[in-house]
Amino acid sequence: MFLACDAPDPAENVEYYTIAGIPGNPRAEKDPTGEYGFKYDLSDIPAGEYSIRCSACNTQQCSLPSPLDFTALGRPGQPTGLVILSS
Repeated sequence: MFLACDAPDPAENVEYYTIAGIPGNPRAEKDPTGEYGFKYDLSDIPAGEYSIRCSACNTQQCSLPSPLDFTALGRPGQPTGLVILSS
């Protein structure tokens, strides 16, 4: 599962993005492909309800944050009772 946003207008000179509301409040670098503004891997966050806010930043300032609420599902348990059936 990834968090991503649209690619910004090049004239805005976006350098990075801030992500508040998930563990560590990480900084996301620009997507080098230019397909997205950023693409951040959420696969390691714990299960739960999240209310995040992302801002785009250039060398002088950051934008107002955009909100997103979502639920991260936990990893399913390991399969049990594995057997080989003859038919």
